[in-house]
Amino acid sequence: MSKSTSLSSTPLSTPKIVGVAGGSASGKGTVVRKLAEHFGDRAAVLCMDDYYYPIAQVPLDDTGEPNFDVPGSIDLERFAKDVEQLRSGRDLHIDSYTFNVPNLQSERLHIPVRPLILLDGLYLLHHPETRKQLHLALWVDATPQTRLDRRLHRDSTERGLDHDIISYQWEKHVRPGEIAFLDPHIDGADLVLENNVNRALNLDQLIDRIEKLIA
Repeated sequence: MSKSTSLSSTPLSTPKIVGVAGGSASGKGTVVRKLAEHFGDRAAVLCMDDYYYPIAQVPLDDTGEPNFDVPGSIDLERFAKDVEQLRSGRDLHIDSYTFNVPNLQSERLHIPVRPLILLDGLYLLHHPETRKQLHLALWVDATPQTRLDRRLHRDSTERGLDHDIISYQWEKHVRPGEIAFLDPHIDGADLVLENNVNRALNLDQLIDRIEKLIA
C-alpha cells in the first residue's frame, strides 16, 4: 500500500501534510510562500531550517569547519515528532533559527493547526519518519549552476557571507551532501516542479491538486 493510499483513509479532520523539498536555493521557500499566500488561513508553515542544531553541535568537515549540509546538522527526530503533533491536532510553539547571523534574535513561533500544513525542508524525503507523514511530496528542481548563482546572491546579501565562504560551502558541503542525501530520493516525490527561471513559477496545477486534497 502506498503512503498516499494509507494516509488518505485518515479522518477528514486530520490536517493534510504537503512537503516541499529540493536542493539548496532551488526555490522551496518561494513555492511554500506562494502556496501559503493562496491558501491563507487554511494553511500553516513549518520550516525544517528552524531545527538546525546550535553551531557547537553541528558536525565538522575534515578541516574543522561546521558542515550544515548533512542530516546530522538538523534535529530530524524532533522535526518528525512536531509534524506528528500538528497531525494530531495540537498547535506547535518553536524558536526560529537565526542562521548564526550576528545580533539576530530568535523569535518564538506559533504554528497553528490548519487544514493544510506546508513543510519546507531539505530532508523531507530523506528522513523516513517525516516522509511517511506526507500526503503529498513535491520536489523543486533547478540546475546546480542556477542554484549556486542564487545562493551566492542570497548568502551574501541576507546572511553576510563573503564569496569565498559561500563557494567553499558549495564545493565541500552542499553539492556532496545533495548527491549523497537528496538526489537518491527524488524519485520518491509525487511531483517534480522545474524552477530554473526566477519569477516564472506556475503553481496552478499544484494548487488545484492541493485544493482537492483538503476539500
